[in-house]
Amino acid sequence: MDVYNGFDDHWDYDYGNSTAEFPHARWILPTLYSIFFLVGFLGNVVVITVVSKRSSRRADIFILNLAVSDLLFVLLLPLWASSLAQGGYWPFGLHLCKGSVFVIAVTRCASSLLMAIMSVDRYVAVIKGKKMHPLRTRSCSIGTCCTIWAISILVGCPSLVSRYLRSDDSACVDSGSSLSLGFKMVVIFLTFVLPFTVVLFCYCNMARYLWHYFGKQVRAMGRTRKPWREHRWLCVVSCVVGAFCFSWLPYNTLNSVIVICQLMNDTTCSTDEAMNQAWSAAAALAFANSCSNPLIYALLDAGFRRRAKLSIPELFFTCRSVWTIPRCSVPSTSVSMDSTSTYTGH
Repeated sequence: MDVYNGFDDHWDYDYGNSTAEFPHARWILPTLYSIFFLVGFLGNVVVITVVSKRSSRRADIFILNLAVSDLLFVLLLPLWASSLAQGGYWPFGLHLCKGSVFVIAVTRCASSLLMAIMSVDRYVAVIKGKKMHPLRTRSCSIGTCCTIWAISILVGCPSLVSRYLRSDDSACVDSGSSLSLGFKMVVIFLTFVLPFTVVLFCYCNMARYLWHYFGKQVRAMGRTRKPWREHRWLCVVSCVVGAFCFSWLPYNTLNSVIVICQLMNDTTCSTDEAMNQAWSAAAALAFANSCSNPLIYALLDAGFRRRAKLSIPELFFTCRSVWTIPRCSVPSTSVSMDSTSTYTGH
């Protein structure tokens, strides 16, 4: 057996080919991907609808871009679920093979960098308090998001060249060239090492700062209730970042191990099979993150729940009007969307 014969077929962005050799891959993984698609599609559409009504708020810009990234990602899951159910066969043609992997690479990089930027933004907000930092402006946030998307598009471009349909089974696979190996190392750095380091630094320092701050405040004012409720928005953002790290940490760690092993050119058949199985589970956990953020907002943010309840009927009427005769107009709801939301912060 050739070294990493299995991993060369699915490395970094091939989310199904190697799992086709395992019986459970034909029904468990497609079922999970379908669930992720339904929950992620509905949830992120609601988030985009709710947040776009308050897009003038600076912090909402990051939430909106993150929801767009997750929505683009989940839209491709049915394609890969179908491929998994057919044992890795890709029936959608070469263009969708290249395009879907390109979009996955772009959204993965964008989500990682957005998480890092959100952590930096929360760090500055906590350390500086209510003082406006020169970098914490709406125009700066928009420019930062545009830069992140530009970097992510550049990161995804090599997948347009390296992807092809294998002649023997029509699977969408990577070429496995030496240039692809270098590209994969860059991707691991941009989507794992750099964001995770930034997140760890920011939240460790925030935790230390808040521990001393609230301790001094409670002692000085003699409060019996700790003032954590004033920073619920920090709790929500922390949960979003924590869920992202928890979901993608096993996947990125495994990819890093694969890179090291490939460079060392030292593995066995049993190791190869075990890592393929571990990769399948890690990929499913990573993909679950695309539908976790709306659930976090709904569970932890009462303001988001109120705004979502007001926006869902309007979204329903808007969608229904698309399927009706154009001359039939649907009255729009004139409900104020200015209710307070804690998940964005100021």
